[in-house]
Amino acid sequence: MWYVIQTTTGSEETLVCLIKEMISEEFYKECFYIKRECARKEGDRWHIHLGTMFPGYLFVDTDKPKEMYMELKKVPKLTKLLKEEGETFLAVSEEEQRFLEEIQDRQHVVRRSLVQLDADRKIISADGPVGRYLSHIVRQRIRKRYVLIERELLGEKRNILFGIRLDEDKLADD
Repeated sequence: MWYVIQTTTGSEETLVCLIKEMISEEFYKECFYIKRECARKEGDRWHIHLGTMFPGYLFVDTDKPKEMYMELKKVPKLTKLLKEEGETFLAVSEEEQRFLEEIQDRQHVVRRSLVQLDADRKIISADGPVGRYLSHIVRQRIRKRYVLIERELLGEKRNILFGIRLDEDKLADD
């Protein structure tokens, strides 16, 4: 089962490394944060880089939440664990975990989705994560190559940013 650890925005990679270094794998299967492909245009080309999908949040897959919680207390720089009343730390619901698994690849990266537009530049179809949640789009910024999808996640409604791409996009390394 997945659980959430909250940390300082920007320190996700450092904390994942610390956890892997300091906590035995007998307490967890995997510790990670989810990244997303971001696009930035320079001239007529798009540069792709990785950003953090959920800044300040790590995910840990464990069958031993109580023991893992105690081990995490030993890790410096760990700001806080998301807690619910009576729980060790916040469990990701099955539905939320399924959503997160659907949008990312094995390297925990959410790839940009190829979209098709109508004459008014509205998205009519898409592949990848955006295609699965097309009806949940609350905002689209075609020029900036992203959409916002509204979704219940970690106990609250959130607008989640997803990268998009068009057939005509030229990448910097093409």
